[in-house]
Amino acid sequence: MGFVGRFLFLLLLVAAPALGQLPSQDILALLAFKKGITHDPTGFVTDSWNDESIDFNGCPASWNGVVCNGASVAGVVLDGHRISGVADLSVFANLTMLVKLSMANNNLSGSLPSNVASLKSLKFLDISNNRFSGPIPDDIGSLRSLQNMSLAGNNFSGPLPDSIDGLASLQSLDVSGNALSGPLPAALKGLRSMVALNLSYNAFTKGIPAGLGLLVNLQSVDLSWNQLDGGVDWKFLIESTVTHVDFSGNLLTSTTPKELKFLADISETVVYLNLSNNKLTGSLIDGVELSTFGRLKVLDLSSNELSGDLPGFNYVYDLEVLRLANNGFTGFVPSGLLKGDSLVLNQLDLSANNLTGISSNSAFMFLVLSLFHFMHGMQCSF
Repeated sequence: MGFVGRFLFLLLLVAAPALGQLPSQDILALLAFKKGITHDPTGFVTDSWNDESIDFNGCPASWNGVVCNGASVAGVVLDGHRISGVADLSVFANLTMLVKLSMANNNLSGSLPSNVASLKSLKFLDISNNRFSGPIPDDIGSLRSLQNMSLAGNNFSGPLPDSIDGLASLQSLDVSGNALSGPLPAALKGLRSMVALNLSYNAFTKGIPAGLGLLVNLQSVDLSWNQLDGGVDWKFLIESTVTHVDFSGNLLTSTTPKELKFLADISETVVYLNLSNNKLTGSLIDGVELSTFGRLKVLDLSSNELSGDLPGFNYVYDLEVLRLANNGFTGFVPSGLLKGDSLVLNQLDLSANNLTGISSNSAFMFLVLSLFHFMHGMQCSF
């Protein structure tokens, strides 16, 4: 072998190990994301994600917030580090084994990428409380492994896409506190694994979509503070197994003056019902006094247009919180709400009505008194 041949052979021996240590596709994707960070006050990413600390097995296990599964990145968790910048989420499509992507409570901007469907292994997505904006892409429905998704507290706009029913494994969906609008899609009834649904504080219109009762695993639904009109879905409240329902702060109306009689038939699983700040009319008494409110612990009908006498509340054993303020109720304060000089409930607000024998100040004092007794009882139990 001549001199040149021996030189080339030695060069290959030296270079071969280095060639085998090229950064993996996962590492390159993370470094691409890092480029968008403009401010990282704790150095959580900028001081940790660097070339010197690369683990050449394919996954940088020593990098802050990076979770590895063998040689692949399985999780990126950057919650609550006050990181600012433009988050290019499209780069995570290259992380083929990514299961968890969480960067809540930062100051990141950007959008949901058009290639979001590439995150086929993703089970947990939380980018809440940032400055993300733009529409929710139709391809979001392709994430069939996704179990939890929170986009809350951002500036997403446009409709909730009809493709949402493709999220067959989704158990928790929170898009509250955005600028989403348009009617709620009928496709919501296809989310058969859903346990907790929060669409509050947006600008959704039209009515409450039919078919929520088909979500047999649903425990909590919050549609509050939108612009939903039409009637209350009493069929859902009577037949479902949901426990927490909040339809407050909408434009819901009563279809008949006596429809609140359905409160007596409400599902025994419902313990929290908030219908406050709507346009409900009618009375709580339908000829015969309404005697029960299911197993409700909290009932809030405040700030509607309800009127008439109040029922006696003589057989309401589970109720702990009752808010009926800012309506047009008349008559006497029901004796069933009082036991001597104290309250039967933990909280009671009857203020801003036309009740006999109680002023707005008295109703407020009832509330304060109940809270005092509640706190005093807690202190005595210690």
